[in-house]
Amino acid sequence: MLTVVIIVVGVPLAINAFVCASTRPEFSSVSSPDIQQNTFGADAIVVLGAGINWDGSPSAVLKDRLDTAIALYNEGVATKIIMSGDNSDASYNEVMAMALYAEKQGVPADAVFCDHAGLSTYDSMYRLRHVFGVERCVVVTQEYHLYRALYDARSFGIDAYGVPGDKSTYDHMDDYEKREVLARVKDFVAVLINSEPETKSEPVNLDGSGTVTQWW
Repeated sequence: MLTVVIIVVGVPLAINAFVCASTRPEFSSVSSPDIQQNTFGADAIVVLGAGINWDGSPSAVLKDRLDTAIALYNEGVATKIIMSGDNSDASYNEVMAMALYAEKQGVPADAVFCDHAGLSTYDSMYRLRHVFGVERCVVVTQEYHLYRALYDARSFGIDAYGVPGDKSTYDHMDDYEKREVLARVKDFVAVLINSEPETKSEPVNLDGSGTVTQWW
């Protein structure tokens, strides 16, 4: 019985420790020298979806991610922003809310690319590499989520920095962090077995205009 308990509790904790420790060195910030001096040469800044409000506006968590990404764009970190989120049916369109918010803040529509099938963090990173051809990027999400996002990115050969988008405290953060423990294990296994994404798409050329990916 003790052995079973050790396995059930110990293995997930060990996986979480590995995912976090192996990706922490790739954390950066808007004000860090590598970002300020633009020495990284990112193909794009990537924003991961985080829910929208009933009126279609970004949730508080998502708004902070977007504001961080826009600040990075204005610093010249990359000339493209990829919005990756859930648009699994016509009634729910995270990426539209994300793109329109960025454009209202002055980001040109041509610079905003939308991944409508970023249904999970793992799928988003798979599609970054295999649909958008990203080799280097800056990923923006909250710190608790950033470890897994970078782990997934690296599994697809993407050289990624992570910039936390934490600008405030959030409701239900304890719940987010608890779910993230299991999500890291899930993605660790997905990487291990080379899981396929839910949706595959034709390649998108980042040298073109982002407007070709904006349909709503």
